[in-house]
Amino acid sequence: MIATLKDVTYTYPDGTRALNGVSLGLKKESVICLMGPNGSGKSTLLMVLDALIFPQSGEVELFGRRVEKNNAPELRKKIGLLFQNPDDMLFNPNVLEEVAFGLIVRGIPREKSSEKAEEELKKLGLEQLKDRIPHRLSFGQRRLVSLASVLVTEPELLLLDEPTSNLDEENKEKMMKRLHEFISSKNSEEWAVVIATQDKEIEVLCDETYYMKDGKIII
Repeated sequence: MIATLKDVTYTYPDGTRALNGVSLGLKKESVICLMGPNGSGKSTLLMVLDALIFPQSGEVELFGRRVEKNNAPELRKKIGLLFQNPDDMLFNPNVLEEVAFGLIVRGIPREKSSEKAEEELKKLGLEQLKDRIPHRLSFGQRRLVSLASVLVTEPELLLLDEPTSNLDEENKEKMMKRLHEFISSKNSEEWAVVIATQDKEIEVLCDETYYMKDGKIII
């Protein structure tokens, strides 16, 4: 298993219970969709899988290790999370540096990081934007740049929060094509993808679909 959740419960400081006894096993080489209305717990579940937040009860294992605060930073190096709002991810002065940033913080030399970042931008048809300021791009372009910054790190566990939401047809097509290429290119068993979405069209990428409601997986 890439990830295992057992009876996980998470309550926010304001008292909102976002996860209510969630159990889930994420097999190697699998792509799953999490579907459900806003507020059903999908985004919170992704943050638990990214070891960004820690449940008040239950157990979480990633890559065969129980998640704890002291090992979470190490585990997150294998994980890529695409946030629902791309503006939560963009902070560098230009697009190329934005995409290269995740590689640089992992210790890859800046020149090599920039080369790999430019390659990823080309795969998404964004190479002409490399010198642009990220926050001055259109919403769709910002979403694709944030995706590039995640995929360039080649995560073993890829987590996508509403990746196609509010995208026009052109950018949605680029998103879907690149995700299909990324999944198809995996040549080891140590990977999995979780997509939180309300977009039925993205189910074509998924092996299984789970439905969430009121912080629970109901199907």
